[in-house]
Amino acid sequence: MFSLNEICKCIFAGFICLLLFINCSTTNQTLYLREAEVYGPISQPPIHLTDSSDTPSVTFSPKFSYNTKKTLIGDISQSAGFFGSDTIFVPSENSLTWNMSTVYAGLDIDLLLSRRFAISLGVNYSSQSSFESWGGIVGIGFFDYNKGSAFRFDVGLNIQSMQYDAYTVVSSVTTGFFGGTDEYIAFYNDVGKSTSFNPYVNFTYNTAYKSWPVNLFINAGYSIQTLFNFEPRTSYYAFGTFTVTDLRGNATAGFFNFTPGIYFFLGESNRILFGSRFFLETQINGADPTLFILPMIQFDFRL
Repeated sequence: MFSLNEICKCIFAGFICLLLFINCSTTNQTLYLREAEVYGPISQPPIHLTDSSDTPSVTFSPKFSYNTKKTLIGDISQSAGFFGSDTIFVPSENSLTWNMSTVYAGLDIDLLLSRRFAISLGVNYSSQSSFESWGGIVGIGFFDYNKGSAFRFDVGLNIQSMQYDAYTVVSSVTTGFFGGTDEYIAFYNDVGKSTSFNPYVNFTYNTAYKSWPVNLFINAGYSIQTLFNFEPRTSYYAFGTFTVTDLRGNATAGFFNFTPGIYFFLGESNRILFGSRFFLETQINGADPTLFILPMIQFDFRL
């Protein structure tokens, strides 16, 4: 006869063995992005002009721009292997729709700390429908001023919030200890907001003759913008019974930007800028349109 203590030990040992057996199974999980609609503005790197080497100084630059186009469409879908199992989802003609804000407003602050170096900060705001988007910039600049002309190189991060409505399919395949497999398919529709931090580089040339009635500037660079970044959470349909392979990626736009313009001095320290910002999208498959034109105005108040 076994004592009660020995029986308890046997039950406990069996339980441990069962847990070890269960943990010997492996799960491979693959995520596919099906379709997404996003809302938000094109992130715009700052424009900083130089008209002297007086330091230290700080320049406040309220700015406004208007996007003449409201929508970008493209392709981000990856796999259609499981889509026939979902009778609820009706795919759109385009797997990516970016609804862009038309009016963009911001305030940039430029701190000149030496005759060659500056730190930039900024905040921006845009709105559309029921979504308000906030963002900003943080960066550094290197500049040179010489007898009426100036060059400047900027590098930094664009910070931007975006709203998304995205459909995802998740395929999970579990392989048991003896080689049997179970497959689990789940379909997700997630709505939310995400904030991204993306790099930009900019080069600016401007004339700086205070005796001229009008001066010129040219700004050009490249910026990256993540449209959404999220984990699937809201499942609306699943069937069937973790190495994770995420094939969704992030929908990322890349823009070459070019801004020619003119500016006027308002007294000794202030300026008003007029120009048109040209943004050429380079990374989204099948993007239409690829060119965006944003008329802009900016005021510079230097203290």
